[in-house]
Amino acid sequence: MNHPAIQVAADAVIHFLATQGIGSLHNYPGGTIAPLLDACNRFGIRVYTSRHEQGAGYAALAQAKLTGLPGIVAVTSGPGVTNVLTPVADAFFDGIPLLVFTGQVGTGDLTAGKPVRQSGFQEVDTPALMKSITKAQFQPKTIAELVDVLPKAWQIALEGRMGPVSLDLPMDVQRGAFDGIIAPLASADAPAAPITPFISELLSAINSAKRPVIICGNGMANAQNASLLSAIRDYWPAPVSHSLLGVGTLDSHDAGCLGFHGHTGSQLAGKAIAEADLLLVLGSRLDVRQTGTLKADFAKQARIFRIDFDPNELEYSRIAHHSALCSALEPALAALKQTLADNTSPDLSPWLSQINDWRASLPWPYPEYPGAAPKAILEYLSDHLPQETIVTTGVGAHQHWVARHFRFALPTRRLMTSAGHGTMGYDLPSAIGAAIHSPDSCVLCVAGDGSIQMNIQELGMIAELGLKLKILVLDNHRLGLVSQFQLMNWETDTACGNKQSPDFATIAKGYGIEALHCGMDEPLKPALDSFIEASGPVLLHLEIDKRHDVLPMLLGGQQTDKMWPYFDMQGNPCKGSVDE
Repeated sequence: MNHPAIQVAADAVIHFLATQGIGSLHNYPGGTIAPLLDACNRFGIRVYTSRHEQGAGYAALAQAKLTGLPGIVAVTSGPGVTNVLTPVADAFFDGIPLLVFTGQVGTGDLTAGKPVRQSGFQEVDTPALMKSITKAQFQPKTIAELVDVLPKAWQIALEGRMGPVSLDLPMDVQRGAFDGIIAPLASADAPAAPITPFISELLSAINSAKRPVIICGNGMANAQNASLLSAIRDYWPAPVSHSLLGVGTLDSHDAGCLGFHGHTGSQLAGKAIAEADLLLVLGSRLDVRQTGTLKADFAKQARIFRIDFDPNELEYSRIAHHSALCSALEPALAALKQTLADNTSPDLSPWLSQINDWRASLPWPYPEYPGAAPKAILEYLSDHLPQETIVTTGVGAHQHWVARHFRFALPTRRLMTSAGHGTMGYDLPSAIGAAIHSPDSCVLCVAGDGSIQMNIQELGMIAELGLKLKILVLDNHRLGLVSQFQLMNWETDTACGNKQSPDFATIAKGYGIEALHCGMDEPLKPALDSFIEASGPVLLHLEIDKRHDVLPMLLGGQQTDKMWPYFDMQGNPCKGSVDE
């Protein structure tokens, strides 16, 4: 293969990435990462410079989700490292492959165990900082070590449960003379788990179950698995619920979709799970946000079958299961599909009819307030934006309204949000990454007035790059979700209530972005239509009543079918516990 001359080790790193299919690198620059950045143009890798290391990290997370390859982020030593830790943690907890290249002082200036706090300028112990939030950490102190560890880092990021890998590169190693190439490792197929006994046991349970539910987690959230799920349901139309990151695996508008379940999920999903006699859990951790605190009461009438390729999640599961298969989902789902095709599954029409009755009798318990309602806003946008739409959110009330009320259907309609780490500020930089790496998609960024301000500086990338994305700021002058929690428990929200928001439209215009403002007393539809019809980047600052809460909620000490406030079968609201 023809390529420019490789003269130093940094060249070889970038050449390796290019040969693996990487076309872009996200960064915030600094002296100790300069050799790596210098090599990018020569080897055809485009450099995107964010306004903050956190912005670069979140753009790289979108890169990973949309390309299927590791996202690439490069930052300098010291504060560059400490600033990028938050998106690295997001990648770790949500299983996103990421290669994190950090610059480092020369090997002669490393503190290396000396009884001093710091030897080199902007030196931190990067491997130690990264240890708890990456799959592996490398600090090659020679070129030979770099040649050895880079292919390993690539493989580790992608194998098994994907995640971030840290490569801390001393300056003298990056600049060291080198005229070879770094070759990838030969791919090795992981040993396949014995699927047939599990599928046989599951089939027996399917044939006797009258009230089954399928739960789809983050592991299911790709086009291939969504297609397999659809094929399985052609033979066995069990209703489907999702974790937050599993949203869209089944089309939100499908009659069998229960919505997402758990802490801020659907009461319909919680009721169905509570009444189920069989639960098939696919690629989901069943964490406390999904199950509530009453572990023994979660789906207590059901036999629980799980498929997950992380053996630790099965061994240390919070929820007891009857049978589990440690396997990648694709071969297991393919085997289940084939088995069901040769089987006559039981009639589920009474169960599906019961769910439809519950759907009608369990309304969203939102009070009416003056002005625009979040549910109506998001449903209008969902109905009028293109089918090919990527939605990113921050963390807060707006995140849960989006997951509830926007239509998602993989692969064309997908949600990108922070789940395990729960990071405010995920919204804007991940939307920018989505617009870069999926330029033909409509990209909608939905943020709260608190979350948008975490990384608002990333607005600077949008006009500069000519990106087409739509930014909706739902402004309730309140850090809504935590304010709600504080008021429910302590009747005060001293830290979270009565926030003075800036004029987000004016700020956006300052960055060269078209912007609109809609106050509570102004007509909503014209503002939404202008927002939808805008041909370039646009921000809509939309003010809503501060009393809008996320209702219902699964609180501490509650069963999944007794979310607060919940409704009895006559439609009367019932009061539940308020303990988190």
